[in-house]
Amino acid sequence: PGFFSWLTQVLMGDSLFAIRFFPALLGGLTVLVVCLLAREMGGGLFAQLLAGLSVIISNAMPRVFLMYNPVPFDVFYWTVAALMIVKHLNTRKSKYLLWLGVVIGAGMLNKYSMIFFVLAAFVAMLLTEHRRHLRSMSFYMAVGIALLMVGPNLIWQWHHGFPVIGHMQELQATQLSNVRVVPFLLDQLLFNSSVLLIWLPGLIYLLLYKRMATYKLLGITFLGIIFLMVLLRGKSYYTLGAYPMLFAAGAVAWDQWTKNRRWVIILPVGFALFVFYRTLPFSVPYLPLDKMVEAGKRAVSFGLDGLVRWEDGQTHDLPQDYADMLGWEELGDLVIQAVASLPDKTPVFIYCENFGQAGAVAYYSAKSDIPEPVSFADAFVLWVPEQIDPSISDFIYVNDEIGEDVQELFSQITLIGSVEHPFARERGTAVWLCQQPLTSFGEFWSDRVRYVKRQLNLP
Repeated sequence: PGFFSWLTQVLMGDSLFAIRFFPALLGGLTVLVVCLLAREMGGGLFAQLLAGLSVIISNAMPRVFLMYNPVPFDVFYWTVAALMIVKHLNTRKSKYLLWLGVVIGAGMLNKYSMIFFVLAAFVAMLLTEHRRHLRSMSFYMAVGIALLMVGPNLIWQWHHGFPVIGHMQELQATQLSNVRVVPFLLDQLLFNSSVLLIWLPGLIYLLLYKRMATYKLLGITFLGIIFLMVLLRGKSYYTLGAYPMLFAAGAVAWDQWTKNRRWVIILPVGFALFVFYRTLPFSVPYLPLDKMVEAGKRAVSFGLDGLVRWEDGQTHDLPQDYADMLGWEELGDLVIQAVASLPDKTPVFIYCENFGQAGAVAYYSAKSDIPEPVSFADAFVLWVPEQIDPSISDFIYVNDEIGEDVQELFSQITLIGSVEHPFARERGTAVWLCQQPLTSFGEFWSDRVRYVKRQLNLP
């Protein structure tokens, strides 16, 4: 999504509307693709409308297409990949395999999690009659197209010591270690619970009904994705891109089962609308903060802990996404306050411990005359300066605690303040102004950069 982020800033700026434009557009396109997928599976207008409606009233999908991050792109690419597979199975035309290669390449450039869809679909192909495609030149051309598209990124990864591996190791240590099998599986039911009576019959229809034998590959692909995520302890939402194809299959199933008694559709649709309404605050954060806290506590009392379980494995009063929207401006203001406390034109260096903090400081201080923050977190580490101006002796440090190395380096450390919002995920994150280094701050920084890059295997 980096390209679309750049495009958003160039065309529309950084307004809330601008940031949500492309996710919303992808949501609309996903609805369209799911309708087309239902049609390709043999569904009539009724099935197509039900498939599209399933995306709209799923608990998870409005939440996905509300925020700008790789997830809405992921869901869209996985759904288009499923459509290309079905189009090829129906027509035997090579062009759909080639387009599948393009979609997989684009999906990999968005997020490497696309490999889970690819691996699961490949195993599903081996387990079905579709293994014959391994003898097709078009299959290998599609593989070549995908590799050609992702190749420059792989070369970049190699040149920089594969930072994606370091990122995954950090995720494993700090977040994925909290993933448990039973909560993960329960989340699969919870995330799309409003359309459970559509996607679950869709999975059964794909796997067991002779009429859908051609598309059984998709059902096995879904199970393969779930298996891989359980095996590798992936986060619950990593699977979301696998559900739209089940929405389409479920809509076709209901289309077939209710041909002469359409009133029966009241059951899944009525259930979906009721659950969607009851869980809407967790899909679209439209409630004011106090009401949202009440909703979170109510969800826990009903045993729906997954709605407010964070990546630390603990339940909280708010969904993590909602809590993540709070406190950032407060943090930016603290850094501006720290810079303002210095004499005019004093050179200062700003460091933030994680990429969210660095992004917030950069965003909220954009109109202030302060330096860009740096960080060793995620992609920020690729742009940290190895050398800094030797005249710099004032250091602004943003973290939830002051490290021993920083305490030992500076003789004067002043706490400017910390994020106090009671429900912010960044609550307690503090801003320190560190002054009067006991040894060269520039040498300390250069040594630290070399150490971090060595740990991350970066050049």
